[in-house]
Amino acid sequence: MKYCLLGVLLVLTGCAGLKPQAPKKEKNFFNNIWSKNLDAAYVSGNLPIGLGAPRIFNDIVYMGSVNGVMSAYDVESGRLLWAMNEKTPLGGPVEFFNEHVAYGGLNGRFFVRHYLSGKLKYAIDLAAPIESAPVFHGGRLFIYLRGHQIVQLDAETGKMIWVYKRAVPVTTTLQRTTRPLILGNKVVLGFADGFLGALSLDEGLLLWETKLVDNSKFVDVDLNPIIAGGMIISGSPSGELKAINPENGAIARDFGVSVMAHPLLKGEQLILGSNDGEVVIMGLDAKILKSAKISKQAISAVTWWKDMLVVASFDGKIQAVDPLTLKVVDTFNLGYDFSAVFSDLVTTEDFMALYSSRNHLYLFAK
Repeated sequence: MKYCLLGVLLVLTGCAGLKPQAPKKEKNFFNNIWSKNLDAAYVSGNLPIGLGAPRIFNDIVYMGSVNGVMSAYDVESGRLLWAMNEKTPLGGPVEFFNEHVAYGGLNGRFFVRHYLSGKLKYAIDLAAPIESAPVFHGGRLFIYLRGHQIVQLDAETGKMIWVYKRAVPVTTTLQRTTRPLILGNKVVLGFADGFLGALSLDEGLLLWETKLVDNSKFVDVDLNPIIAGGMIISGSPSGELKAINPENGAIARDFGVSVMAHPLLKGEQLILGSNDGEVVIMGLDAKILKSAKISKQAISAVTWWKDMLVVASFDGKIQAVDPLTLKVVDTFNLGYDFSAVFSDLVTTEDFMALYSSRNHLYLFAK
C-alpha cells in the first residue's frame, strides 16, 4: 500500500510540471502580409474604379494608381522603393524588358523607366488612353490603345513602326482590350466589334478576321487569347468560348461556356470561371471533366498558386479551391463595398498580388 501511494504521488508530481497545450491552428491558405490603400481622394458623385493589376519582377511589386502615381514596393516588406507622379491615371499593368519597365496612362502618354531606379528612358504621346499592358517581343513593344488601335514601337527608342486602327461603333463596346498574342509572324487580338483578328507582325496588315459573337452590343472579344492544342482559345463574355484555327481564323470548336475570366491552361485542361459563378475544368475537346458552383456572382479571374486554384468573384471574395474536389478550402474577403478584381491575379512561386476595384493593393505570401 505504501508503494502504491508513492507511485500515485510521483505521477501527480510529474503531471503538475506539464503545461496544457493549445490545439494547433491550421494555417490559412491566404497569408496577407501587407496591403496599400491607393484610392483617390473622394469627390462627390465620383467613385474611381481600379481596373489595373500589379506586376512582380526581381522581388519588386509595381502598381500604377488612379492618382497617377507609379510605385515600386519591396515584395516582402511593402517598403516603397520609388514613386513617380505621371499626372495621368494609370490603368494598365506594366511590362518589363532589358532592365526597364514600360506602361501607359489614360491621357495616352507612354513611359519607359529603369526598373530599379525609376529613371526615365523616354516618354511619348500615343493620343489615346492606354488601359492594358504592353507586350514586349523581339525588341518591339505592342501597345493596345482604347481607340481600337494597336501600335508597334521600337522598344529602345520609342520610334513608331506601324499602327493598326479599326473602325468600331462606340455603342457596341465596353472598351476593354485583350493582351495581344504573338504567334509566329502574327499578332492575334480581339476587337470590340465581336471579331478576333490576326495582323502581320512586321507590317500590321490584317491577315484574317473571324466573328465570334453576334449580339447587338457589348460584344467585345476581350478574353486574352491563348494557344492550346494548336488552336487559339478566346471569346467574349457576351458569347461562348471558342477554339480558332491560327492559320485562317476558322472556328474549330465551341466550348459552350460563357466566361469573363481569362481562360487558364493547365496541362491539357482548360480551367474556366463562368459568368454563373462556376469553376469548370474542361478538356480541349470541350468535354466538361468537373464543375462546381462556388459563387452567386460571376467569376472575374482564375489562377493557379500553391497547388490550388485561386478564384476571384464579383462579390468581393477570393477563394482557394482544391483542384481535385473543387471544394473551397479558404476565403479572403476584400473588405470593402463594391470590391472586386477586374484584372489579373498575379503570382510567382512565393507571392501573389492583386488589385481591387476599390484601389487596394494586396500582397500574399506562400
